[in-house]
Amino acid sequence: MYISRMSITNFRNFHRSQFIFNKGVNTLLGENGAGKTNAFHALRLLLDDSLSRNSTKLKDSDFCRKLAKWKGHWIIISIELNDLSSHESIRTLKHLTGHMSEENEGTLSLFFRPSYKFRKALYDKSGDSNAISEVLSRITIEDYETILTGRARADFLEDETYSNLVGNFKENIFPDPDEENYDSFGTKVYPIHDEISFTFIKALRDVVSDLKNYRISPLLALLKDLGEKLPSEDSDKIVNKVTELNNLISGLDEVKRVSNGVQNTLNKTIGYTFSPLIDIESSLPEDIEELVQKLSLVVGDTYNGGYKGDINELSLGGANLIYMALKLYEYEVKQSYDKAAQILLIEEPEAHIHTHIQKTLFEKYSDDKTQVFLTTHSAQISSVSKISNMNILSLRRGIADVFQPNEGLEPHECNRIERYLNATRSTLLFAKGVILVEGDAELILIPAMVKKVFGLSLDELGLSLISMDSAFFDHISKLFHALRIRKRCAIITDLDKSFVQLPVDGTEDDDVMKGYRNSEVAGAQRKQILDEAILHNEFISAHYAEHTFEVDFLKNNNAHEYKNTLDKIYKRSSDIEKSSVLLDDYENENAAVEVLRLAKKEGKGWLAILVAEEVSALTLIPDYILKAISYSLDPDLSDSVLKKMCVYRLNNDTFYKQEQRKAKDFFKTKTDDNSYIDYYINTLPDDDVSKLIKYFDGYNS
Repeated sequence: MYISRMSITNFRNFHRSQFIFNKGVNTLLGENGAGKTNAFHALRLLLDDSLSRNSTKLKDSDFCRKLAKWKGHWIIISIELNDLSSHESIRTLKHLTGHMSEENEGTLSLFFRPSYKFRKALYDKSGDSNAISEVLSRITIEDYETILTGRARADFLEDETYSNLVGNFKENIFPDPDEENYDSFGTKVYPIHDEISFTFIKALRDVVSDLKNYRISPLLALLKDLGEKLPSEDSDKIVNKVTELNNLISGLDEVKRVSNGVQNTLNKTIGYTFSPLIDIESSLPEDIEELVQKLSLVVGDTYNGGYKGDINELSLGGANLIYMALKLYEYEVKQSYDKAAQILLIEEPEAHIHTHIQKTLFEKYSDDKTQVFLTTHSAQISSVSKISNMNILSLRRGIADVFQPNEGLEPHECNRIERYLNATRSTLLFAKGVILVEGDAELILIPAMVKKVFGLSLDELGLSLISMDSAFFDHISKLFHALRIRKRCAIITDLDKSFVQLPVDGTEDDDVMKGYRNSEVAGAQRKQILDEAILHNEFISAHYAEHTFEVDFLKNNNAHEYKNTLDKIYKRSSDIEKSSVLLDDYENENAAVEVLRLAKKEGKGWLAILVAEEVSALTLIPDYILKAISYSLDPDLSDSVLKKMCVYRLNNDTFYKQEQRKAKDFFKTKTDDNSYIDYYINTLPDDDVSKLIKYFDGYNS
């Protein structure tokens, strides 16, 4: 048996969310705060018997923030179970959750809803908005009930289904609870904890205190019932020795002396009549169950001569590894039980754990009977995860959006993407927006330009810049789609249009011109193919350099940046002067030829590194790059971020002297972000920040 789907309605930062799972290892990816822990908790509410009894009695803070008012609404968490065979270990589970008409599928659902009294009152007052408001106002969280059902068929992610079965809060129409459709809601069942083996390993931070805490240490679970498993002769021998030891310690003269001294002091102070009788005795547990649970861990490392000491002496990462090992061993012990399934949840295993361990950890604990779930924001783990087994979480105005990146893709397409994703490229799975570029030059220089010109890094803007090492973007860009990852992806590539005048008749080309013409033809064909591939895809946009990145950067009046690198390229002043003269005339074709010659001489990547060192606030970002950046920005990007860029530009005293003084006087009286930004754009319309903001459709002035 395995979990094939989980749907969550109105729980925490999930409004209407669906997770798709497969056998084996499933990963939940997402930035911090995206809802990975909430998704795990939803799953645990249905399956984890280690949670407290009142854990399913939810709070008003558990309702989704998207709901204007939580009162009257329901929280619904449902999982679909697959491969419910007729095997003896699965028989009970199939009886509780299995759909009658579908041999191997079933559903387990948790409903947190108003009690019958209030559901009936809402039905009786349906259509009367004032009466409905009065009923809703009286509901408290104490008036909610939690029920667990099996075999439910209704999909509460659909708005129409929710309105029909829970209530239409706009029209004030609510269903009759006396006519509850059991085919939709299922039938009440008891928890299925006894039918599955469930192990949860929490996020590893600093677990030393947990390991030392008797009540919550994972060691306790492993030692539980150990005393009952010991042979009776061993138990009796141990108990007898402890009893002897207690008597020996209690009978020591030094112990008796202290005991008598305290008693005498009490007698002298308050008299014999009112003095309590005291004694000091050894109280080591004489019950075998209590004794074995007093066992504790001693630790060491293999490089220290076998020395073992207190767990406080171990490194933070080492303590985390031990904690995980204890939980995994607990899981292995549970595997020996004849259960319908083994479920293993591991929350953020990357914390304080070496990269190599991250990559191999989860592959060790998946077999035909075990389903593993990982939450992570580790690029290493995501780079070796299967696209088909991923659920990606992203925040949209505080609400989680859940993507399945393989939706609609053929298996061979997923395989290509998985082979291409490495630890660097897999960062695209976590970013708010993505920019795909051809090679190292763009990868190096664009972040430098953004930081110097805007005062913010790409990371601060939530953008991930990925080098494709080629101009073939189709494999990775397929991830960004309404069916898959609903984030914006901008592609930056070259048209390779010739920057020298070519003859109308191609037969008149010399060898150099032939090369230019071939590149131009290939660039035009590449554009046509790419434009057709992304047509009608609202999540991808292509942006083209007219010539090449190096040439277009130069032609945007950035000769200064190239010229400042010449003393690092040449030793002879004559060479520096010659190249400098050519670059000065940056719009001339000779300047373009010169910059490409420098790129060939030094290598595009190395030249980009040298140029990046010379980039400043005066550098002008080519328009096609500005458009790509603005497109990939999260539409929900705060206006305060845009204002921060404006402030950074105004505080740079190298340019716009007159306009700056005028603008600064105005800004002293304006604190509203919109008016500040609007005035900046109107005052400095040709500034790169103004252009970026005007291109950005997430800004509404």
